[in-house]
Amino acid sequence: MKRIVLLVFVLIQLFGYAQNSITIDLKGVANKKISSNITAGSFVEIVEINKGFNSLSSSVVLLIDGKTESISYGQLDKISIEPNNSKEFWTYQALKHSTYENLLKSGLQYELRHELENDALQYIDYVYERDLIFNDSFSESYLYSLSYRIYPVSIFDERLGLLNVRILKDINPNAFIFPNGTFFVTTGLLSTINSEEELMAVLAHEIAHFVLDHSVININKAIQRKKNAEFWASFATIAAAVSEISLATKDYYFYGSLTNSTAVIAQEIANSIEERLGLKFSREQEREADECAEELLMFLSVNPLALSSALQKIKNYYILNGNYYAISGYGSHPSLEGRIREIGNPATFIEKNIFSANNKKYDSKVSLVNTFNSKVELNNQHFISCLNLAKRNIDANVATEDDFLLASIATLNMFDNEQSNIEALGFINKAKSLNVYPNIHLSKYEAILLIRLKKLSEAKVCLQKYKAEIESKISGNDKIIDSKQWEINNRYII
Repeated sequence: MKRIVLLVFVLIQLFGYAQNSITIDLKGVANKKISSNITAGSFVEIVEINKGFNSLSSSVVLLIDGKTESISYGQLDKISIEPNNSKEFWTYQALKHSTYENLLKSGLQYELRHELENDALQYIDYVYERDLIFNDSFSESYLYSLSYRIYPVSIFDERLGLLNVRILKDINPNAFIFPNGTFFVTTGLLSTINSEEELMAVLAHEIAHFVLDHSVININKAIQRKKNAEFWASFATIAAAVSEISLATKDYYFYGSLTNSTAVIAQEIANSIEERLGLKFSREQEREADECAEELLMFLSVNPLALSSALQKIKNYYILNGNYYAISGYGSHPSLEGRIREIGNPATFIEKNIFSANNKKYDSKVSLVNTFNSKVELNNQHFISCLNLAKRNIDANVATEDDFLLASIATLNMFDNEQSNIEALGFINKAKSLNVYPNIHLSKYEAILLIRLKKLSEAKVCLQKYKAEIESKISGNDKIIDSKQWEINNRYII
């Protein structure tokens, strides 16, 4: 009998259902008298949150002059807390927004969190298998460096989950964080904003959802989750539609092949993944996350209007591309306009940063992402967006042959007059002068522009060079043993 009781006790502790207290470490000053021992101006240390029983609310254990004293959770507003580091900042946010109270009521739910971890890993496997991850170590390292300025490795409150960052190939500006700390930022977001402050603001907002445990709270409110096998089987069917996205992106000179793929993956994230992992946040949860982000930016001496500036640019992107559903708000969700209004008018921030040197510094750090998105935009026949992204790399002095070629093709497709054709040819000549990553299509587009400019003998030389380069690729392809790789290369050559 003793063994059974001991086993039950161990299982209860393991899955967190009997969680009665959470240890924290925050220092503050009483701004009002709380008790005979704690008067206004008293220095206190918050050391523990205890679970309330029956109808009682949780209690908070304070340490003052070496002695402990308990107060009710509701009396916390009588203590002023000034965090000294990011760990203390997020501990305070979790305390202020009743996250610890919720954890004590529902338990740490390790079983559920382990299931969510598996869901996150399975989703990562799917996007990797379909080459939907923008796999660049430099870009990931940049995001990690910003993330750790915002959030420590862990705030050590016994929940599972550590931050890890992935960049998703998706032209739509978006960011979301899974309950286990896996953080996705789309290539579209990195190019839609154009300052480090705006990126930090978006990261801080998403990290707030993670710290405040919004996803798990939402899942607990849901009536039922789909069975694991059933959900992933249905997800696989839809995700299969984007298996060609990587190849299509490489073949950016053919229009239209990416449009449906990016729409599918964006819709998939917005629906099934968000619902399963509790990422459909309420108005109140979005407001809390915005408030946390604003306070974090001020704590780091960053203008909090960077958040409304980022949201304004995301809104402008969706208006430009006709996706009004994404910005309007639906059901219990706040609209982007409402959130921008609540945070504050970003006009002064945007105006101050338009010609900032920091913008070029930011573009140099996300230049590979800008190139990728420029290819996608060209593929989708969004020539202005394609040209703007390519020019951002050119202006930041980090352009490769691809950027100059993209700028040339976009210009060629928008205009046909002598001045624009000379400008487009100038981009080609600049690309040729680099000679770092030679591109077979330079000869083709140089020929097209020379034909437009009536320089036919020069165009003929370019076309002969292009023909020779294609024949060289055909010869090289015959040496490939792998049949799948041969088929991909052959399609590319044709």
